[in-house]
Amino acid sequence: MNKNFILFLKFLLIILSIVSLGRGIFNSYLYSHDFQYSPAVMAWNGVNHYQYILNGGRENANDILMLSQNGEYGQGLFILLYPFTLLSWTYAKSTMMLINVFFSFFLPIFLSKKFNLSKEKTFFLLTLFLISTPCRNVIGNGQITFVMMFFIILPFFYKRIIHIILSGIVYLKYNIGYLLFLYFLSKKEIKNTLYSSIIFILGWIFYCFITNSNLIINFIEPLKVTFYIKTTSELVYGFSFLKFIFYNNSNLNFLILSLSIVFSYLFLLKIKNANCNLIKLSLFCLIILIFSPHRMYDYILLLPLLAFSLKHFDTYLISKLNIFLIFYIFFGLRVIKEFNIDIDTNIIVAFINIFIFLFLYISNYFFFRKRIF
Repeated sequence: MNKNFILFLKFLLIILSIVSLGRGIFNSYLYSHDFQYSPAVMAWNGVNHYQYILNGGRENANDILMLSQNGEYGQGLFILLYPFTLLSWTYAKSTMMLINVFFSFFLPIFLSKKFNLSKEKTFFLLTLFLISTPCRNVIGNGQITFVMMFFIILPFFYKRIIHIILSGIVYLKYNIGYLLFLYFLSKKEIKNTLYSSIIFILGWIFYCFITNSNLIINFIEPLKVTFYIKTTSELVYGFSFLKFIFYNNSNLNFLILSLSIVFSYLFLLKIKNANCNLIKLSLFCLIILIFSPHRMYDYILLLPLLAFSLKHFDTYLISKLNIFLIFYIFFGLRVIKEFNIDIDTNIIVAFINIFIFLFLYISNYFFFRKRIF
């Protein structure tokens, strides 16, 4: 390509990155809808926020939970958020924004270093990621998906016990962390399964202690809250199409959840022994996107596949196809939103997204199977 064109393209990407990042920071200051500040404050004040929600607290006129902070996460998250509860809401969400901005740079650079991307490809990976709608949404919504992605990456590159223990933080966000638990089981790594569960178990016990909650009852309360508030469980994912067939079945949510876990495990078995961590991590993240419910911000899980595709852009035609489809998710969905279509809940859009994730998994698995397995 013409050098002047490349320079212009890089300049344009830098400008767009700054604008996108600025927009995310501005939205974070205004909103931070999903940052779980008020449930954490409630828990540290001795109140079980799960029971508060299940008892209809969110429907009350004097509801003390803020914005979309429904607290449908593992108990340990609200223990770990203790330092934020010492701050005012304004300072707490600003601190979370800084953490998310840090990870928006760190994650693509980290993956680039791990897989020896050239400086130019590292630049493209970083800027494209910063411009993407999922990245901007994580920052603007005060989401914890960046943090969770960091911890889910750890066991793919580091095998020390401390790294395995820390990776268990991802269990606190069920729709992502469940697959790491299944991954350790699929490899029959019982010790890692136990080590990675330490933070989850301690968080659960300590939450019950500070809120004076029953251990057994509280264990399933996060899942009960998820189905109660229906902000996540009603999204289209995996086998949720069954709701359009058996919509009067009272046990349907349990059936869909069970099938999604079983098929996640079966898909996982196909890739667990891959000798290329980047493609294994990429396919691992695709399984999560296929079989569990997600909103736009969770699509940052496509980052490993984008890194892999940029690395092999000049080698494999499938890498170009991967990037094309990732561009649709990263940028095309934002265009669709301009037509007043909710890209998180619209059934047609959601099923197209799942089909894309499934296609990416199947096509990359079969293309690279003989090369890396």
